[in-house]
Amino acid sequence: MRPTGLPAAAVRDEIAAALAEDVPWPRVLNSICTAPHPVAVEAAHAAAHTNLGDVRIFRGTKRIERAAVALLLGLLGRPQGAGSLVSGGTEANLLAVLAARRDAATAGRLTEHPEVVVGSTVHFSFDKIFAALGITPVRVPVDDGLRLAPVSVEKALTADTIAVVATAGSSELGVVDKVDEIAAVVEPHGVWLHVDAATGGFVIPFARDIGLPLPRFDLGVDGVRSVTIDPHKYGLATVPAGAVLFRDEEVHQADSFFHGTPAHTTFLGTRPGSAAAATYAVLRHLGREGFVEITRANYENTRYLVDRLAAAGYGLIVQPELNIVVARVPNAAEVSRLLGTRDWIVSTSTRFDDAVRVVVTRHVTRDVIDAFLPALVAADHDVRAEVAAR
Repeated sequence: MRPTGLPAAAVRDEIAAALAEDVPWPRVLNSICTAPHPVAVEAAHAAAHTNLGDVRIFRGTKRIERAAVALLLGLLGRPQGAGSLVSGGTEANLLAVLAARRDAATAGRLTEHPEVVVGSTVHFSFDKIFAALGITPVRVPVDDGLRLAPVSVEKALTADTIAVVATAGSSELGVVDKVDEIAAVVEPHGVWLHVDAATGGFVIPFARDIGLPLPRFDLGVDGVRSVTIDPHKYGLATVPAGAVLFRDEEVHQADSFFHGTPAHTTFLGTRPGSAAAATYAVLRHLGREGFVEITRANYENTRYLVDRLAAAGYGLIVQPELNIVVARVPNAAEVSRLLGTRDWIVSTSTRFDDAVRVVVTRHVTRDVIDAFLPALVAADHDVRAEVAAR
């Protein structure tokens, strides 16, 4: 730290120079996040000073959070449920697993070696959670559509099972587990069913509104006990903004997890009220119709991308159910690295060696797709030439 400070203008220039090094959104094709809605940015700025860790001071901010949670619960089919805004999917999933463990203990079903049944494509955040909590994951294979198979779930249930995790929108592959069918086999066993909808939570309800045949995943499905949803992804809120929502109010109470902190129902103590303001602002401003139209445009652009890929000779690993396209591209890791040097950011699959993953969100327009396809073809050509020359 300097003995004396710099003028504010100089600090702004330093920050502007650093931010200029970031890849601009229209060249980012691997992220489920996008530029937040302007109304979210404005609301977050207005609440930048607030801290939901001290609700005695930030009373109005707490009221905004409660209103945002109520809107999310309405979206997810359980207005009488409960929940909190959190930092993102990882914290939300952590709180859900904690709630499942608490539920098993209360019911006298918690053994010395608790297990959670997950699919082989479950999000990597659960690896961290299980390691931290001393829980054994029981990984079951997915079906031909890369979804968690209900029959495999039922076979994996044992006396040690405290929860099952279904995924309403794989962030890697863009497929949606048949949550309603999984719930039907889990509920008779009294096992907690958590749905990780961090990716699909702000897509599936609106996709269903436009007639796409996606399964229900929400708290209105009998057997679903908790849901993770991330407003900072397709919800267009500022980062960070996640949420964990519960079917029943009692599991949300502070003493379910933490003793001596009656105001804290999340893992974090200090929490930015700006996330609550941003989430509430977007939900109120766009309404359901606004999100439906954004979702419609995202699906139109997803179909356009698939058509352009096919015309260029690229097939798909799986038909996308969400706005995530995974194309078969030889030498995918090298193609991805080369595209990165040319300021096109894509990702690859951990499950398939020949897969390039492209996420279609609000900034991925047809113009962006038209600019990207020649870049992909050129990178593919250059890598093939390099491989042939080795």
